Amino acid sequence: MRKHATTLLMTLSATALMSPLTLAQSMEATLAHPHQNYGVEAAEAFKNHVEAATGGELTINLVRHGALGGDREITDQLRLGELEFNLPGAGGIASIFPHAQVHSWPFLFTERSVFWELPQDPEYFQLTRDELLKESGDTMRLLALMENSIRHLYTTRGPIRTPDDLSEEAIKMRTQAVPLHQELFEALGAAQIVTVSAPERYSALQSGLIDGMEGGLSSAWDAGLMEVADYVSLTGHMYEYLWLVSNNAFYEGLSDEHRQAVDEAAIIAAATSNVISYQDDNAALEKMAEAGKEIYVPTADELSQWQDIAIPAAREFIEEEVPESYIEATMAALERTRERVAGSKSSTSN
Repeated sequence: MRKHATTLLMTLSATALMSPLTLAQSMEATLAHPHQNYGVEAAEAFKNHVEAATGGELTINLVRHGALGGDREITDQLRLGELEFNLPGAGGIASIFPHAQVHSWPFLFTERSVFWELPQDPEYFQLTRDELLKESGDTMRLLALMENSIRHLYTTRGPIRTPDDLSEEAIKMRTQAVPLHQELFEALGAAQIVTVSAPERYSALQSGLIDGMEGGLSSAWDAGLMEVADYVSLTGHMYEYLWLVSNNAFYEGLSDEHRQAVDEAAIIAAATSNVISYQDDNAALEKMAEAGKEIYVPTADELSQWQDIAIPAAREFIEEEVPESYIEATMAALERTRERVAGSKSSTSN
């Protein structure tokens, strides 16, 4: 009896000497992210802050898209609670949340500063978070929006200066599996719309299954696509966000301290993606020029020809897919953001 009492006393004493951190139950979560450098760096920044801010109580495992399946499969895994965090582009979010397509409205943005600042409008961000929760059946929580790409054209034939060139060159265009993208390039005169996965783009260009595609500069260069595409047209026709989302039940199950760490990490991840995407795009453009690719910058008149077709075609589609109230809220927030950015530039110059 005395022996058992001594053992119990030693156990209780050892427990008393353990720190709260030692006693805390550690948790693991997984973040799926894109392969592009800015997506990788944003995911790393998110992981590093969460783990540091929680003293290692919440650890983040990183896995690249593709390892868990396609965009829709990964989104479904998050909704089912099989995945805690995801960083999809428009292709991985639009099927669940058609509202996301409003941000892909052609020529909605004309400068990065406004693009980056729109998600900083608190009223609009909260509305977007609430709408995503509603549309996903309370399964997906928005944590941050950050730059995915500014989209241009890349073709094996060209140069492509105006929409007429798409039809004259009979360009078979690859787009993401986003209905708005497909509708847009059909309206612009592409001979055919072809949807192939990102890993298949190289072989599709090489074989002639497609003659052109659209996307970000760094993505096209890093994937080696400029080995088979010789023409670049800097249309800047779409700006696209990455959506950092979490499984809502997992997020709500976290302690207040852990939720704060996740929220802070989302802000850091967004800033990281924005800056690195900008740097990577500039570096990719320089490499394309050094490689002898023909880079065409449309004139103001030529850009207006793209806009005259693209904007109304997108409007018709978006107004059918997205609630009018969300479109109006987006435009109001965009106007506030433009005024805020202009005011900031004015005060800086003074």
